Amino acid sequence: MPNAIFTGLATGIDWESTIQQLLAIDSQPITLLENRRATLESQLSRWASIQGQLQSLQSSVQSLDSLAEFAAKSATTSNSTILGATASASALPGSYEIMVQQLARSHKIACQGWADSATTPIGDTGGDLVISIGSSTITIDDADIDASTTLADLADLINRDEDNDNLISATILNDGSSSNSYRLVLTSVATGQANPISVSSNPTSLNFSSSSIDNPEESSSWSGTSHAAIGAGASYTGTDNKTFSFTVAGTAGSHYTVGSADITVNWTDSAGTSGSFVIPAGYSGQEITVAEGVTLTFATGSGEDLVAGDTWDVDVFNPTLQAAQDALIRVDGIYMSQSSNTVTDVIEGLTLELLSADAGTTVSVTVSNDTATVESQISDFVSSYNNLMATLSAATSFDEENEIASPLLGDSTVSSIRGTLQALVSSMVPGLPDNAMLQSLAEIGVTTGSGGMLSVDTADLQDALENDFEGVVNLFTESASSSESSVFFQSRTSATHAGSYTVEISYDLDGYITAATINGHAATIDGIFIIGADGTSEAGLQLGFDPPGSGPGTVTATVRLGLGVFASLGSQIADINDPYEGEIYFATDSLNTRIENMNNQIDVLQERLDQREEMYRRQFNNLEVALSQLQSQSQYLTSILG
Repeated sequence: MPNAIFTGLATGIDWESTIQQLLAIDSQPITLLENRRATLESQLSRWASIQGQLQSLQSSVQSLDSLAEFAAKSATTSNSTILGATASASALPGSYEIMVQQLARSHKIACQGWADSATTPIGDTGGDLVISIGSSTITIDDADIDASTTLADLADLINRDEDNDNLISATILNDGSSSNSYRLVLTSVATGQANPISVSSNPTSLNFSSSSIDNPEESSSWSGTSHAAIGAGASYTGTDNKTFSFTVAGTAGSHYTVGSADITVNWTDSAGTSGSFVIPAGYSGQEITVAEGVTLTFATGSGEDLVAGDTWDVDVFNPTLQAAQDALIRVDGIYMSQSSNTVTDVIEGLTLELLSADAGTTVSVTVSNDTATVESQISDFVSSYNNLMATLSAATSFDEENEIASPLLGDSTVSSIRGTLQALVSSMVPGLPDNAMLQSLAEIGVTTGSGGMLSVDTADLQDALENDFEGVVNLFTESASSSESSVFFQSRTSATHAGSYTVEISYDLDGYITAATINGHAATIDGIFIIGADGTSEAGLQLGFDPPGSGPGTVTATVRLGLGVFASLGSQIADINDPYEGEIYFATDSLNTRIENMNNQIDVLQERLDQREEMYRRQFNNLEVALSQLQSQSQYLTSILG
């Protein structure tokens, strides 16, 4: 603890003020270091801003550096209610005539009606429930089904089963019947005839395979004494699930004895079909045919009568609610079937969405280059690039009027980054096809001006897009080609240079690669791929090989790799921002090291300053004490000597 200061008791001097003035002088080295540290921290802040702008630009160009991402195409249809279409970059401009004759449908089956969904058990005779969907199988284990399992329980078991990887959905349908109105419905997720549903093993009482005819349900006002019953030979042959409604004809309220005279019964079904039949005089219980395999019998004899106006219903059920069905389409006069209503493999780069079937309507689909979208993408890139250039300029500027220098004025790393990026956007694009008419961004109206800023001549850009769309795309994106179909470009790294590469691959009798070189340098072999050697222009280049026929043999090919502006910028910025070897890493690492050293120096100087303050306080305190003692002695002597 510092000694107490008795300011002014003996001398009248403000020692505290004196100490602070002395400390202010002694602390000047610390202040100088703190000012230098603030400058370095300001430089770090500017580097963080630059790095953020670089990352933003990198993200922008890397999202558009391939043909599929950049070369936007548009597709339009003449009837959007029948057919939708979208085009990818690989789609070729042109038009197609398409007719949708039939849509693809999922298979959908249901069990017979059940009393309720969550109370009445579905039965369990033992064994697994096995459901097949196409070539896949879902198995509900015997242990999961017991005497208490309900319709809702089974639907949940099916939907949650680990084998049910988006194969089918199980739902419960209430058909509104007065009894047994609940049905378990199984629907195939995938459409097409290749995905039918079948229940091959069934320990429950649910029936997913047989048609059924429910017992007649009489109206609440039934007044007859004879009753209809389902004939012993009845078997529903229809495909719809519906209700037949019957009404006894004649004068309302009139009673007709069954078998004593002709009795007419009228009927209609849910589909609007209607008809009638006659219970003839002399009837003795024979089956009477209604329609679609439905037959009825009636009680006969003394007192067995039907009353005109009485009604009853008969529900019929087919377990196939919807048959599995392929889509049928005609493309430019060629008929074909598809398992899905989303068609991707008929016209390259074009996805067709079949929306409705109309066998009498031809829909025109037109594919064109989406020049407006590409123009917008280029404009967005120019804005992002210019934001980066503005940030670099601001970091190294000097305000002459106020004589204020930006933190990174004269920094060679900033100059190097700016020069590298400017060279990429203003130079000839490397690796373009030999017949490329466009070689640089300047040729499409994108030019470099003051401060490295890019500007766009809209008219020139639009003209280039209209006349050489593919050429514009190649200026910005990665592109590759091979003189031999058996050798193909697979991938690259940021170390891979654009250009032409001579590739030689030797393979054995089984087609396996035994040796490979790229530009005369031995390449690494990885299965069907060969990889360029480190330290060469082909470093990181990965090529694939598809043997051209029976071996052994050797294939020689020329592979061209073009790196458009977006591809080159993305790779270059990745190198600049490399967290271990990038230019920004070294620049900021040096600043951080210097700041850390300054912090250590400041800590040492501050400790010395604290010690000096304690010394000042001790010395001035001792001086006050000594002077006070002398004053006391002087006063004593004065009092003695008078």
